[in-house]
Amino acid sequence: MWENVRNCLIFIGLAMVVKNILLAGSLAFVLGGCTSITTMTPAQFSQLSPTQIPFSGSWSGEAGASIAVLKLNRQGSGMLCMDDRKEAMSYKVKLVDNVLYSDQGIKFNVKALNPSHAKIHVSLLGIGATLDLNKDDSLNNVTPRCKQLLTGA
Repeated sequence: MWENVRNCLIFIGLAMVVKNILLAGSLAFVLGGCTSITTMTPAQFSQLSPTQIPFSGSWSGEAGASIAVLKLNRQGSGMLCMDDRKEAMSYKVKLVDNVLYSDQGIKFNVKALNPSHAKIHVSLLGIGATLDLNKDDSLNNVTPRCKQLLTGA
């Protein structure tokens, strides 16, 4: 549970533009919970049948103060890594229709996904953050920590 709380706080941080919004979001989180955390268990995540896509690859971009990279195979499974230059976090993900589910219970709405661009949105406590990612199969625009997490090297 605390890992989900930590994950929510990191995503809330992505959506913040000013310190006042961060404070309000944190307070709302404490009072109201995190709306993008599902009640999915690891077993339920493993049973998800991902949606196949006609391409595969990696997409990266900046998300606030963080660098994000999404890697998907043609079967619709992959990883998402986010690095705020203090800590890198990676998630196993599965694309089911237009929703990207993470193994940690975080749900992203896929607004666009094509061979050159990916746009995914997460909404926490009514505050949204959009990850606008461009094709980066060579992982040139990712942090060394995310590169290591994604490639296992």
